[in-house]
Amino acid sequence: MLTIYDYAMIVFYFAFMASIGFIFKKLNKGGNDFFAGGRKMNWWLLGASALVTNFSAWTFTGAASMAYTYGILFFSIPLIDIAGFVISVLWFSSRFRRLRLITAMDAVRMRFGRGNEQLFTWLQIVTSYVGGAVWLVALSILLSSVFGISQVPIIVVASCTIIILATVGGKWAVSAGEFVQTLMLIGCSIGVAGLTIHHVGGFSSFISQIPSSHWEFFKPLGSIKYDWLYVTTALIWGIYQKNSIAFGAAKYIMAKDDKHARKSAFIPLIGYLVLPVFWFIPAIGALIIVPDLAEKYSNFNLPAEASYIAVCVEVLPSGMLGLMVAALFAATLSSVDAGLNINAGFLVKNFYQPLFRPNASEHELLRAGQFCTVLSGVVMMLLAILLVCRGRVSLFDAYLYLNAYVQAPLTVVLFMGILARRTPAWSGWSSVIFGILTTVLIYDILPTETARAALTPWINESTYAYLVSNKFTFTNIITIPLTSFYFLATTFFYRKRSNNQAYTAQLDEFTRRLKTPVDFEKEIGGDNTEQQARLVGCLCLLYGAVIGSVLIVPNPLPGRLAIAFCAALMLSVGGLLYLKAKRLRNQMAAA
Repeated sequence: MLTIYDYAMIVFYFAFMASIGFIFKKLNKGGNDFFAGGRKMNWWLLGASALVTNFSAWTFTGAASMAYTYGILFFSIPLIDIAGFVISVLWFSSRFRRLRLITAMDAVRMRFGRGNEQLFTWLQIVTSYVGGAVWLVALSILLSSVFGISQVPIIVVASCTIIILATVGGKWAVSAGEFVQTLMLIGCSIGVAGLTIHHVGGFSSFISQIPSSHWEFFKPLGSIKYDWLYVTTALIWGIYQKNSIAFGAAKYIMAKDDKHARKSAFIPLIGYLVLPVFWFIPAIGALIIVPDLAEKYSNFNLPAEASYIAVCVEVLPSGMLGLMVAALFAATLSSVDAGLNINAGFLVKNFYQPLFRPNASEHELLRAGQFCTVLSGVVMMLLAILLVCRGRVSLFDAYLYLNAYVQAPLTVVLFMGILARRTPAWSGWSSVIFGILTTVLIYDILPTETARAALTPWINESTYAYLVSNKFTFTNIITIPLTSFYFLATTFFYRKRSNNQAYTAQLDEFTRRLKTPVDFEKEIGGDNTEQQARLVGCLCLLYGAVIGSVLIVPNPLPGRLAIAFCAALMLSVGGLLYLKAKRLRNQMAAA
C-alpha cells in the first residue's frame, strides 16, 4: 500500500521534527524560556499549539469509530471542546496569563499552598504519563494493523523523535513544531475529505448513501452508552476541563500578554467549529467505500476504529498517503511532546527547585528540565510498550476511564479554585479525595450484588441497569456536580485567622494578579516577534516545498489537486509569516 514516495514523506517528517529542536535551541537561555517560551509567544503560534495538542491519533481511531457506528453523534465530541473554548475566549484565557506563571502548578501553590502543589503535581504527572502512553498505543495499533509494521518499533521511533525535539528545543521548539503540524493536519484533513466525496460520486451521492439512523444525534435514553443524557451532560465536562488550571494555564501562560492569550483561544474554537466536518466525512464514508470493513480489518479489536485510515488507503494518491501517515504521527506527537515539556516543568519548578534547590540558577534549571524531559519520554514509551504487551480495551473507553477516576475530580478543583477563592487550604486535596470516592461508588460499588439488592426496592430493574451500564454519563451528572458542591461548601470554613496569614496573603496575591492586565514591555520586554515569524515561516516554506515536490509523482488529477492544496496551504502561511518578519525587521532598522 505504501510506495517509496510515501516512505520518503514519513522519513522526512521524522527528520524535520527532530531538527526543529536544534533550530530553536538558541532561544533557550534558562528555565523560563525552556518551560514557558519566555512568556513571549504570539497569539498565532500559541493558538495553533492549543488546537493541535487537544487531539491525537485517537481522533482518527476512537472518535472515527463513533462516526462510523453512530453517524452524527460523532459531533458530540467537538461540541464538548467548543463549549470549553467559548468560555476560554470570554473569560479564562486572559486571566490565566495574568497569573504570570512558569508552570500551571505555580497557580496551585499560589491558590492552595505547597502541600496541595505537591499532590496535584504528582497526580497530574501520573495521569499525563498514562494518557500519553494510551495515545502512543492508539497510533501504533492503527499503523501496525493497516501497514503491517510492528507496534513496538513505531512507539520507539515516535518517542525518540519527540524526546529529541522537546529536550533540545524546549517550549519554543515544541510550539513551532505544533504550528507546522497544525497546518499539515488541516491540509490533509480537507484533502482526504475532498477525495472521499469525489470517490463516491459527489456530495449528493455521499449524502444519499448514509443510513438514516446515522442522522440521529440524540439517541434514546439507554439505547447506547452515549445517549442524549451523556451528550448533554458531557458539555459540563468540556467547560470544566478546558478552563481548569492544569489545562488552561498550561495553554496560555506562554502568551506575550493577556490580549494575545485571548486571541489565541479563538484558533482552537474556530478549528473545532470547522475541522470535525472534514474528519467525519472519511470515517462515515467507509460505510460506502469499504463495505467489508469488519472482514478486511478483522485484526482490529474494534474494526470501526480503522474506518478513517481504511478510506485513506483507498482514496489517497502515492505520496499523500505517506503525508497522511505523518499527519497521524503529528496528531499524537503534538500532544505527547507538549506533555513532556509540561511534565518536565512540573518536576523541576514544582518539585526539584522548591524542595531541593531553591536557589538554583536558570542554567541549572534548564539542564534539569532537559534531563526530566528525557525521563518523562522514556517513562511514557515504556508504559506504551507495556500496554501493547498486556492487551487493551476500547481506546475511547480507556480515555474516559482515565478521566473518570482521577482527572475528573482533579479538574473540578482546578476549575472551581479560580471562581471560588475564599476556601481553606484543605479544600483542594479533600475535594479530590471526595471526587475519587464518588467515582469509586459509581464504578465499583453500584455494580455489586449488595448494592443491587439495596437499591432495587427503591428503583426498578431497568433504572438500575441504566445506572450501572452508563458510568460515564453519571460521572458527568454525579461526580462533577457533587465534587463542585463539596468544594463550594468548604467556603463556610474559611476564616482569616492569624495562623493563616501566609495562606491569606497568597489568596490576595492570586486575586490581585487575576485583576491586573499584563504590561509586556515593563514586565517581560525583549520582543522577538520578528524571530518567531521568520523561523516558523521558513519551516513552513521548507515543508510546503517538500510536499509540493510530490506533484512530480504520477497520480490522477484529483490526487494531484489534493497534494497541491496541502502544499499551497503550507507555503502561503509560511510566506505570510516570512513577509511579516521582513516588515518588522525593516521597521526596527528604520527606528
